[in-house]
Amino acid sequence: MDVFDPVLGNGCCTPGAKGITWHPIKTATNGQLALGMTRWIIENKAYNADYLGFTSYKAAVAGGFASYTSATFLVIDDESSANNGKLMTAADAGLTEPEADPTAKTKPTYYVVMDAEKNEAALNTDAERGLIDFEGEVNGIKVRSAFLYLKDSAFSNTMDEYAEICGVPRETIEDVAREFTSHGVKAATTGLGSTAAANGVSSMAAYTFLNALIGSNQMLGGMVARRIGAATTADGKRYKLSTIAGKPALTDAKNCQNIGRTKRIWKKTDEYKNRVAAGETDPKPLLPWFSHTGVSDNQALISALCKYPYQAKIVMSWMTNTLQATSGLLRDSVLERMKDTSIIPLHIACDVVIGEHAQYADYIVPDTNPFESFGVVTNEGFFKSKGNSVRWPAKTPETIEISGGRHASFEAFCCDVAKVCDMPGFGDNAMTDVDGKTWPLNDACDFFLKAVANLAYDATPVDDVASKDMKLQALDNLPEAWKNAVSEEEWPKVLNVLSRGGRFWPMEDCIGKNGAIKYATENLTHFYSNRKAADANPYTGEKLSGTLTNDPERFADNSTLEDHYSREEYPFRSTNYKPRFRSISFLANSPIMRDLCDHNYLELNRDDAKALAIKDGDTIKITNPSGDVMEGEAMVRGGIAEGTFGVAYGYGHRAYGAQDIAIEGEQTRKGNPAIGSGIHLQTMLDPTISEIYPLADPEGTSPGRSGGMYKIEKA
Repeated sequence: MDVFDPVLGNGCCTPGAKGITWHPIKTATNGQLALGMTRWIIENKAYNADYLGFTSYKAAVAGGFASYTSATFLVIDDESSANNGKLMTAADAGLTEPEADPTAKTKPTYYVVMDAEKNEAALNTDAERGLIDFEGEVNGIKVRSAFLYLKDSAFSNTMDEYAEICGVPRETIEDVAREFTSHGVKAATTGLGSTAAANGVSSMAAYTFLNALIGSNQMLGGMVARRIGAATTADGKRYKLSTIAGKPALTDAKNCQNIGRTKRIWKKTDEYKNRVAAGETDPKPLLPWFSHTGVSDNQALISALCKYPYQAKIVMSWMTNTLQATSGLLRDSVLERMKDTSIIPLHIACDVVIGEHAQYADYIVPDTNPFESFGVVTNEGFFKSKGNSVRWPAKTPETIEISGGRHASFEAFCCDVAKVCDMPGFGDNAMTDVDGKTWPLNDACDFFLKAVANLAYDATPVDDVASKDMKLQALDNLPEAWKNAVSEEEWPKVLNVLSRGGRFWPMEDCIGKNGAIKYATENLTHFYSNRKAADANPYTGEKLSGTLTNDPERFADNSTLEDHYSREEYPFRSTNYKPRFRSISFLANSPIMRDLCDHNYLELNRDDAKALAIKDGDTIKITNPSGDVMEGEAMVRGGIAEGTFGVAYGYGHRAYGAQDIAIEGEQTRKGNPAIGSGIHLQTMLDPTISEIYPLADPEGTSPGRSGGMYKIEKA
């Protein structure tokens, strides 16, 4: 295992670990590292040419693989064409698509390829193999294969330049690329979650691209399929939990806009059209728009604070601390807006603690903690077969008891509010089983134990719980409401699943044909994205690239950080990481964790510290171009990349128990200042946006917790 990370976090990668090598990389250069590897792979023809030539999932499976790519798909590269920059369609190529199946739920998408055998244009479903390096004309239109766009991007820099950008020796990039491609499909690269940098889109896509170059997606020993489980909280084998009788239809569902400004191209918004109709020639949005990104909690909060693109009359937050997690928002000017009822008229928070976000709520609904609540989830990549974990209350909740013997929780709150609002899907006769019988939904157990029943009956039903398990785990003492949530027949099988913390199919069951994962589904890696290529920066109009690009960190208007500030004055970048034994809640609720480390540090590379005449334990201050200053204790160590400083996440709380709390009708509850010890990373604001807007990925919305520009000096 080769781990590229600006910080040695002592997780799976430790200095003495066998077979695991840590490579210090400059923060926010993951995409450039991947492009460097891609260049070496293409230059040395180390990619799996056989795999890349398949034009459809059916052809790839027949050829022994479990996924396919768009390497052979043709892209129009002709300024005379109205569809320039888009993937070629059958109509563009003068081809005819098959007649659509009127009974099909979704219409298939067809692509045009250059048939490798016939050397003529064909639909990807009509040719088994295509050319990945075709460049020429089809139906009088100039086209190029998608693979060539990726190649162009990878070859935009030399290997030495990639090494300089990443701070990783050229030899290391080449050695890792060589090793990665030397085991057939038995290799994988991945990263968990967002890169939290202002150029994270290419960084994240790069993981899938590298796997696609060797054909390892959904293959045993490669990048196996994740989150494979039963239909539990959906329409399952016993209960239809996603079917709601009387659910109202949205009158204009296609044009409904989430407040985070995602999934919509700026020029297709009503605001843009209305402003053009009113006479504006080139209107610019108040805040950026993101067309190819899903929902974003940090952008949703920023929108609410700016009342754009519309005002949020009610903000409901659950189990979240977006203010603290969106580095750059935890500042006085933002907190004043959180308190302003003309901006957010009503804020309801539901949580187990009063965090930075929740403390500004008008109402706080007490929630249950993980030891007091239900959950049915799939597994996040550490288990390659099929399975679902089940969480169920290990103790009686300590929240207040409410009607019906229930305890205050998010689920109970949702049920009660929904019933007052006369919403379908809650209260009596809310849900149906597969036999058509209706069931109530008034509390968490009503829903989640039915999900467990779906899990118990998926494929072959599990056995009834054994008497020894009943005795060992006191399962006969569970609340009556739990037993009543499912049928008498189902209850012993539900108990069997609860007794094991879930249901997990045998590991050997995951093995499919030809070395593929049994649970593989149709998987296409787009080397060229139509949706991305159709978008443009909303401020400059500059078209986005359809493939991976060598993107430096950028502001919302696509200008680089260096276009506005001097890298000589602010030479350092941040890396905001989650330490091994600590997270947000661990700092607040565990004195033992505080005894281990009562505050975090500003962590510096030894050579950087020496150049700054900083010693371990010195008090230093770190400043960003917005004037934000972080002051704390220096930790000088070898596990930090040069030019980077590390800050462990979850410290520097302003709330979360660090502050005194005044509750109506009670005496003030005293806070513990020790909970607020340490440093909260403060990122710069975007100078190209007139509103308060912290540095974020201009394409992917991620807050720029890692990267940025900072200067370091002794306090």
